[in-house]
Amino acid sequence: MREPAHRVSPRARGWWALRAAIPWLVVLLLVVGALILDPGARAWSALPVVLVLLAAAHVLVMPRWRFAFHRWEVTPVAIYAQTGWVTRTRVLIPMSRVQVIDTVAGPVERIFGLATVTVTTASSAGKVHIPGLERGVADAIAASLAISTGSQDDDAT
Repeated sequence: MREPAHRVSPRARGWWALRAAIPWLVVLLLVVGALILDPGARAWSALPVVLVLLAAAHVLVMPRWRFAFHRWEVTPVAIYAQTGWVTRTRVLIPMSRVQVIDTVAGPVERIFGLATVTVTTASSAGKVHIPGLERGVADAIAASLAISTGSQDDDAT
């Protein structure tokens, strides 16, 4: 099966990097705080350095890796997306199975002008997420899908 035609927004790399950096920062602050409060923990004084190196590797590599793989495509007959950076997923949903179209933009996504489109079917496994889209593109996809699925004569259930 070929890859979907469209990449997500290049700004998604910054969004993914920030989302990855926040938990690392919290862990680092907790470790440094514990080292300051417990003078007997000097044996662990190298831990913050190790954490900073791991965090830097994660924050620098993961967004590029994800961006290289994340793609999406909407055709007259189906929605197709591939996502992931460690576990890679490809989902193809026929237009006739679409039931719900959601556009969501969390606070960090909004900072980057991004949104996620989620398309749901009646199946418990029938959901496709297209993260990292420019807000205007996400709105256009949702509007296009609403029109396309509304014109479907086939119930497919």
